[in-house]
Parts: sequence; structure tokens; C-alpha cells
Amino acid sequence: MGVPGTSTGGGMRPPRVLIIEDDPGEARALHDLLVWNGFEAQMAATARHGWGRLRTWRPDVVVLDLGLPDADGLAVCRAIKADAQLRDVPVLILTGRVAVMQLVEGLRAGADDYVSKPYDPREVLARLHALLRRGRRIADLKTYHLRWWSFLKTLLPAPFLQALTQRPQELLGPAQVRPLSVVAVGWEGLSARLQEAMRGGRGGAGTLHQALNRHLDMFYESVLAEGGMPGPLMDSMAIAWFNAPLACAEHPVRALRASLAFRERVRRLHQGLPPALRFLPRLALHRGEALVGLMGGGAFRSYLPVGEVIETARRLALLAPAWGIVLSGAFHEAVRGLFPALPWTEAPRFVRMPLYLIR
Repeated sequence: MGVPGTSTGGGMRPPRVLIIEDDPGEARALHDLLVWNGFEAQMAATARHGWGRLRTWRPDVVVLDLGLPDADGLAVCRAIKADAQLRDVPVLILTGRVAVMQLVEGLRAGADDYVSKPYDPREVLARLHALLRRGRRIADLKTYHLRWWSFLKTLLPAPFLQALTQRPQELLGPAQVRPLSVVAVGWEGLSARLQEAMRGGRGGAGTLHQALNRHLDMFYESVLAEGGMPGPLMDSMAIAWFNAPLACAEHPVRALRASLAFRERVRRLHQGLPPALRFLPRLALHRGEALVGLMGGGAFRSYLPVGEVIETARRLALLAPAWGIVLSGAFHEAVRGLFPALPWTEAPRFVRMPLYLIR
């Protein structure tokens, strides 16, 4: 659809109106009215002729008579609204039919407004200008969405972009309770080492942050490879969850695979790093239900899970030994037999739940 008032190189062009009307006298009278009032107008006496003009001339509004010689005007309206390139073109029905049900059928077919013959020229002009204003708003909204989509493509991983395109209701629906598998990773001595670096200790803050980012990249990449959703680093700990916003079959298995892959990648990374730049991971996995959706308000919102399963995973990661992967009893039940995990007999006594450890 052309955008009314768009610059065409020679200035702002007037809005275009295509008149599809088989009565030559009616069509000419409306054409002259529109041209006199600053519109560009073209006429088509048949549905076939009008469809060709729609494709080649690209009007901003269509004035459509329902009584055409070669097709039902309602069918023409439905065809316009079913076409991906034309559906945003407003359609104004101009008809001598006064039966309410016929007008209702026109609106159901996708028409944006109607005027009954005989019409008051002032009413036709007023309705056309209203449709043009609506068209401008739609065009502005599409431009806004296109810019945001281009921005999102630079931020979101490919699996989430694909889901956003194919199944947006799964990503943008209301917050809901979902069963999740959660991975939490902490880093032994991270806070103390960062504080020392900020005070001018060994390694320098910049170098230490670069090393930490390399470790975090490996965590995020391992999670995304299994279809999980990573969260930001908060309080020296990062979390990831599986089964939201993308539903994952066997999400506990995916979470375990991501954790094992991440730990192995960190081991290889440490082979090329000096001890001062090595961060030893502490991992924990838990399974349970959480409220998942857009959280926050005002100017800031995030897609996050909230609930006991998240907090338990965080606390277990704080207790886990370096390089260890602690499994809650609920998580272990879901992956039993897939990887050797022994009861964690050294777990603090105040933890009153069965725990397992992968060393």
C-alpha cells in the first residue's frame, strides 16, 4: 500500500483512490469530486480491470461498488484482504443496497467502511480522509515493528527468533506456571577476586573481567545448544532454565547434557589460562514448577522464572564443591541411570532433602 503524503522525489504526492464502479456516470462524478479535492483517482469498470490497477498503481484507498458485471463485489473485497501485499489497503463500499444484512456481509468480507447511494459528497470525503489517517497509523506501526524486529535479530539466539516467527503465542503469552529444569552455576571465590582486582591487585580488573566473560560465554553457548534459556549474571551466579519459553521434551536430560558439556569446555579452557584467570564452576540442577513470563513494570521488564525451584537451585550451587554437579532428589529421579551420580554424603546437615553429586 502506498503511504499518503509520501515524498516521491518531486514532492509530496496526493493520496490515490481507485474507484471500481461499473456505472460510467457514477464513476465519473466521483472521480471529478476526488480530483477537485486534491486526490489522484483512477476508474475501473470491472473486477478484472480493478484488480489489475490494484497491482500496478497501488492505491491508498479502494472505493468498491458491490454490483459489478463480472464478479460479486464482496468476493473482490475478500480477495483484497486475503492478499498479503494488499490487505492493508482500506476498502470503502459504495452501494445502492440498503439492506442491513448486505452491509453486514460487506463488513464481514473485510471492508473498512461503507457509504450508501445516493451519497452526500461531504460524507464520502470525510470517510476517505478517516481511512487515510488509519492507513498512515498502520504504516507507521509497521515501520516501528520492523525496526524493533531488526534490533531483536541482533540480540536473540536463532531458536528463539524461529519460535517468535512461527509460534509467537508461546513466547508472548501471559505468565504461566510451567515445569522447569534449572541449572545454576556459581564460581569459587569470584567476588573476592573481583574486589581484589578493583583495588589494584594481581591480574587487573579488565583482564579478570575478560576471563570471566569467556567462562560465561561457554555457559550460555552450552545452554543454548540444548534449547535452554540463559539468564544474566547476578550476585556472582548465573542460571538457565529449560522448557520455557520453548517447550523442551525431556528437559531434565537437556539440562544435564548442557551442564556436562559446559564443565568439559571449562576444563579445556583452563589448560590455556594462568591460574589467576581460572574460575572454578560450582553447578546445581533442580526440577520443579515456576511462574514464567514477563516480570517487572514501568520502563523495565524481563522474561524470567520465579519460584522455589529457582531459589533452591541457587542455594545448592553455593554449597556445591568446585567442579561438582549437585542434583536435587527431584532432578535425580528424572535422569536416573543416564550418568553416574552418587548420594552426596558430605552435604551440609541443615539441607533436609536428598542430594546427589556428579564429580
